[in-house]
Amino acid sequence: MNAIFNVLNGKERRTLGRLALAAGLVIALGSIMATRQRSGWLEASGSMASAETDLRKAEESLAQAKAEWLRWQQARRDLVSLRESYFYDERTGVTSLMQDLQLIFKQAGARVSQIGYAYDNIAKGRYGRIVVDFSYAGSYESFKKFLSTVERFPKFLAVEKIDFQNVRTAAGPLSLRITMAGYYEI
Repeated sequence: MNAIFNVLNGKERRTLGRLALAAGLVIALGSIMATRQRSGWLEASGSMASAETDLRKAEESLAQAKAEWLRWQQARRDLVSLRESYFYDERTGVTSLMQDLQLIFKQAGARVSQIGYAYDNIAKGRYGRIVVDFSYAGSYESFKKFLSTVERFPKFLAVEKIDFQNVRTAAGPLSLRITMAGYYEI
């Protein structure tokens, strides 16, 4: 290698030294920039991993929110079905209830008299009830059948009160005063 430098004159040696110095500076600057680029890439890679984690969490939250929304939609449909199926219509409440009670009395084979109807608002004016008060006369078996029919009836009816007016021997008829209620949405 020294033999090559001996062949070069002073001017060529200075030029070659400058070129070597310039090449060294370029290599030094390149490695500094590469180090900075690498640290920037590592930071970007870390924030990308963090962003992916946040995205997964957001997707899970979205899926949970969608499932919650579907549950609320089902609850709304259930409420509509409940209102339509189990509650009486406010406009035809008494008439519908009278027809339903006649059907129940007929199915149970019950004899009733002195039927009275009254309206009552409950639940801060959102729901109302139609109170029905009547006298019942019949056997214990007929009374059990009446209660079973009311229990299986598709509308929401409640037996609120039973007054035993005359209870005879085991073979005798029952004489009762029964208070029932049917409900409607206002």
